[in-house]
Amino acid sequence: MARRSYQDPWVKKAKWLTQGLIISGTLNIGLLSTFIYFAMSDSKKPLALQSEKAPTDIREKLNLQELLTKYSTLSFQDLLLRLGNNGHVESGYTRRDLALSCLVAFYHFNLERALGGIVLQKRDITFTRTQEPCTLTIFPGLADYQFQAIVHYAKTEKWPLTSQGLFFEIQSTKPPYDPTLLEAFYLTPEFHFINLLFTKTGINLKKEHIVALLSQGDWSSLSETSNHLRMNPEFTPEERRRFLLELTQNQSKLAAKVLLETDQEYCLKHLDNNQVLYLCNLLTDRTNPAFLKELLLNPRSDEIWKRAAELLYEQAAENPPTELNLEQAKRRFIELKSSTTKPRVLAKNTYTVVTGDSLWKIARAHNTSVQALRDTNHLKTDSLKVGQTLTIP
Repeated sequence: MARRSYQDPWVKKAKWLTQGLIISGTLNIGLLSTFIYFAMSDSKKPLALQSEKAPTDIREKLNLQELLTKYSTLSFQDLLLRLGNNGHVESGYTRRDLALSCLVAFYHFNLERALGGIVLQKRDITFTRTQEPCTLTIFPGLADYQFQAIVHYAKTEKWPLTSQGLFFEIQSTKPPYDPTLLEAFYLTPEFHFINLLFTKTGINLKKEHIVALLSQGDWSSLSETSNHLRMNPEFTPEERRRFLLELTQNQSKLAAKVLLETDQEYCLKHLDNNQVLYLCNLLTDRTNPAFLKELLLNPRSDEIWKRAAELLYEQAAENPPTELNLEQAKRRFIELKSSTTKPRVLAKNTYTVVTGDSLWKIARAHNTSVQALRDTNHLKTDSLKVGQTLTIP
């Protein structure tokens, strides 16, 4: 019995120690797992820089041409995710090189601004896209930190696009435009030079109206005009008219409206019949009525007269006669000078009475008679007041 009582305390202590070690080990494992989790979370790369999973099927084993064809169909976000994959494809190019080139080519990503305007290496590669040859510019040799800067720029900028990308974004939406999109486009050199073209020639259009005007044109016209103005700052009415006429060829109704409002005399005298008819057909019943009336008085072709009269009747909500008559249209819409001319009123000759004046003295000075002065001024007596105004007959 004594032996058993001697061993019992040690047995109990051993059990407690064993349980304590088990609990301690469990806690340590839990703490270690938590530490490893947070350490890995802190050291994670940006989402876009996480490497893609290792290829698991044959579709990932593509050559350069096949991979470019695949990447050219991906969305902006999908291409952004692939900027973290530096797996080699061929000829020294990596997957992230190809993804970046597709971002720049197909989504107009502003790479120059993302990297602070540094000089980049460029290589052109031709591949097949939608069964047609397509030339793509690749930017090889970029370091990891540069790709990190690219991803950071893409994620922090709301509109990380070039001028062309912003222009296409505006064209793809309808007014009212996103204010942040407008502000971004206002900072482009293309908008700057077109805005100067209007302001320096005396046409003050609101910025949002200029954007709406440009959105009805095409990028090549906008780019060429802005480049021309940058190289040759010719901010003249002639250049403005040329630009507006070019926009009308792209069926811009707003450009036609601005052209007729700002340069009506020029359009009447210098545009040929085909151009005038094109403007009228483009604007239809929204054509400036003053311009249409002037066309009726202008020595134009019968086709121009007929179209101008038709539009005037349409604007007046009247049915035009079956056989349009020019003289009848003129009488209906133009106020003839002979019917509106008022008789010319001669200015009256007056005289202000001063101290010492009399009717006789005033009549003699103005080669008239005293009676004529009385009758003209309805005088009952010959007395005059200083400062009185008399009408000289």
